[in-house]
Amino acid sequence: MSEWTLIIDNTDDVFDALRHNHQLKMGAEIRELALIAQASDEYQVDETRADAAAEKLIQGGADGTATIGDFLAIEIAGLLQISPTTAALRISETLNLRDRHPELWAFVHAGTVRPWQALKIAARCVTAGLSGDAAKWVDHQLAISVTTLGWTRALRTLEGLIVSADTELAAERARLRREQRQVYVGDHAHGGSILFARLDTEDALALDQTISDLSNALAAAGSTEPVDQRRATALGILADPRAALDLLTGAGNGTPTNRTATLVVHIAAEPNCAHRDPRALLGQASGLRGTGAGTGASVTSTDQRSVIANDLTAFAPRFTARIEGVGPLDGETLRRFLGHSRVTVRPVVDLNTAPAVDAYEIPARLREHVQARNPVEAFPFSARRSPGLDLDHTDPYQTSAPPGTLQTRAENLGPLSRRVHRAKTARAWNVVQTEPGTFVWTSRHGFRYEVSPHGTLALGRIKQRQAA
Repeated sequence: MSEWTLIIDNTDDVFDALRHNHQLKMGAEIRELALIAQASDEYQVDETRADAAAEKLIQGGADGTATIGDFLAIEIAGLLQISPTTAALRISETLNLRDRHPELWAFVHAGTVRPWQALKIAARCVTAGLSGDAAKWVDHQLAISVTTLGWTRALRTLEGLIVSADTELAAERARLRREQRQVYVGDHAHGGSILFARLDTEDALALDQTISDLSNALAAAGSTEPVDQRRATALGILADPRAALDLLTGAGNGTPTNRTATLVVHIAAEPNCAHRDPRALLGQASGLRGTGAGTGASVTSTDQRSVIANDLTAFAPRFTARIEGVGPLDGETLRRFLGHSRVTVRPVVDLNTAPAVDAYEIPARLREHVQARNPVEAFPFSARRSPGLDLDHTDPYQTSAPPGTLQTRAENLGPLSRRVHRAKTARAWNVVQTEPGTFVWTSRHGFRYEVSPHGTLALGRIKQRQAA
């Protein structure tokens, strides 16, 4: 394997310095690829173990790639300060390039192809479903011209080679594409959302025409929004068929008539407005006498919605609300939500009181407590949200323990993904919960990390710290 050689020019010229820095960056990227590939080859798996938590050998990437230990990703994740999921993807991308595109891999190490370009080519062949042999055929054909074609032309050439590599598979991909209709709604940050849809062409054209008709009707009704914003408003009106029909027939202006979305709102008041606790306000507006922890209720009448929306206006800039599935909102944006939706006021999880039980099964209230305390996985650099993860007993649950031990308690629980849970059970990683919600992890290779609700702190390697 050839080395990437840097040519350092001792000059104070900023442009030479920028060029040299770019070369350093490219060299580091190449070396990281090489080290990930080497770690995949050298990582050892104890194949004598056969219990449920034993580490397994898995294929590192797509067809034709080497096998690796499935705990390798969580070892590399800590070193690169990324999540285990991202680390597994990084390993897979590296092996897809090295094992399925050997000529492209050589070009990368010769410095004639950028790593991100080579990785993108390899990923496109994986997405297309090409076998290892077909990917190597594409690799050889593209290698003839990849260094002379511009990047855009190389991608166009790649698409043709992918079809030629397996024409039957190409026909199957076209059929699946026609069947992959979907609608996605998400990314609800700051009161705006993203909607993505893949439709049959005739349906897409019909929808576009209806949106145009509604947009024109809004303009006729007095809307002064720019056309793009007006079309977005028109699409939102389609969520209320009656309002859309009234607008198209001239009997309405698009105001919603039947919004029934239920919002679960968590509001944190600032100290300077504690005398007007928004939770108490919501409880009062719903006609109930709530406690400081909130009261379960639904607010459904127009009058009650107006009370909430109008009363929040007075101190809207001074608190932040979080709507589940949407995210944090300022008070003014929340007021817009509450003006058209049914509101649910739910009890607040009190992190100062943690229920504990003797049973192995975890009560719903305790689960909510731990998930509120650790909203993401309690593993180094993980970003996986706690709901849906395993709640692991940090100190393993002992069935022989006497009654009253209360092993299932908040300070002995933490949310873990299944792979991390298995690695802990197999003792490939060790963990101690030093205080409720704070975990100190030690990897099989001696690297230590402290994980808390505030993030991850890398503590270094044990033998290095001892030597120091």
